[in-house]
Amino acid sequence: MTAKTTTLISLLLLSALNPAGAAADEIAAEFKDLSYPIELQLPVPDKDGGVLFETSYSEAPEIDYDTVLLQGVMPDPGVKVELAVKGRTFLNAPSRYSYDAFRRFPNGRFWARYTLPASRQPLKISVLASGSKAASSLTIYESELFIAQKEQEILVSGSTVPYVIPDEVFYPAGGPFPLIRRAEWQANPPKEPYTQHEPKAITLHHTQGNYPQTLAAGLNEMGFIQDYHQNAKKWIDIGYHFLIDPLGNIYEGRPIKVVGAHVAGRNTNNVGISIMGNYHKPAHNVFTDKSKNSFLAVGGYIAGTYDVLVSSFYAHRDIGNSDCPGDDLYARKAELRDLIFNPAPQSGPGVPTEGPVLTPAQENSLRQLRQFLNSR
Repeated sequence: MTAKTTTLISLLLLSALNPAGAAADEIAAEFKDLSYPIELQLPVPDKDGGVLFETSYSEAPEIDYDTVLLQGVMPDPGVKVELAVKGRTFLNAPSRYSYDAFRRFPNGRFWARYTLPASRQPLKISVLASGSKAASSLTIYESELFIAQKEQEILVSGSTVPYVIPDEVFYPAGGPFPLIRRAEWQANPPKEPYTQHEPKAITLHHTQGNYPQTLAAGLNEMGFIQDYHQNAKKWIDIGYHFLIDPLGNIYEGRPIKVVGAHVAGRNTNNVGISIMGNYHKPAHNVFTDKSKNSFLAVGGYIAGTYDVLVSSFYAHRDIGNSDCPGDDLYARKAELRDLIFNPAPQSGPGVPTEGPVLTPAQENSLRQLRQFLNSR
């Protein structure tokens, strides 16, 4: 039995013991000759329906799957992505599948969901012309393979009474760091009532997606991530509690005192903080000082307010079958842990004693936010 197989068995046992939130880990379609993000330069189509690019078959997945998700950037809407699943024998032709759900945002961010018979067969990704008339590009940030029934969040209520989120589950007004609230990034409401919890752990993630360079791009990415989690993964809401962009802006995901959907089987009492971008080879996005400082502010608040133990500070890969938060960010885990749980003492004039204090960069970001919202 391999170490990876042992990890998968352990995670399945943990899921059985702790079913709240998303209930299954996903795996990626792994290709020998390609790494995520898969960045493609597509030629001028010679005919509609023509193949612009096709991967080789993936490695055989280690678990059964009946659902495949892809997400990335599709600048040209005249492009279509299909899957081909390898036949079970040499005599069987591959089975081809188009997506059964698809969303492309105005900035090109897209996700696609494919449903197929359960198997462990290798698959390949085909990119087809579908109205495109010019050369274009396509980026696939990640693929996810899983059994749909195991991935769905467990619902806690069948009530037809409109759900009102209680105020006490949110990060409080006047807290020690500024926050872009759900209303400010125009979050959709949860599809089902939340399950409340008391934070006892912190988990570090990366989004493995866009690396926003502006506040407007960060706001757009928040909308995409929530839509991807709610409508592609079919979770009740965005999975993380806090998200941080490269400018250091902190976004409110799920309320801090409700169960999230960010680590399979380990969501209860666990606060998920995700850094926007991809911190794994070959992407190597830069973990900025502003992102770091904001992460420390959020992590320090959670650790101090809820008495989180240092042993309960995780990176996703520590407790889940995942490369998240990427090798680059994982290499910073010990540093971040020490800065949260053993901070250097602050003293002297200018040290804040009460209320949130905004840096000039944060004040500028909030001004941009107000201008952005007023223009929509």
